[in-house]
Amino acid sequence: MNSNFTGLILVTGESAPGIEGAILETLSPFTIQILDKQSMDIRERYFLAIHFSLDKAHAKAIEKDLVATAEKLNVDLVVDYR
Repeated sequence: MNSNFTGLILVTGESAPGIEGAILETLSPFTIQILDKQSMDIRERYFLAIHFSLDKAHAKAIEKDLVATAEKLNVDLVVDYR
């Protein structure tokens, strides 16, 4: 895995159980390393940020799966790679 290539996932939406679990489950088939994960719940709004390293060749597949999960959860999602 090229540890110099990283992704940042930002998820926001109405607070609901299972959002973080569903996002992590979506990532589970891929070889990634979570570098940092932060979440907070303020005034019934949920915020999740996950910084992770990955193989650059998997970036499009990861984003495609995350978008599908976000749509099912009815949350907003941004994925940024560098």
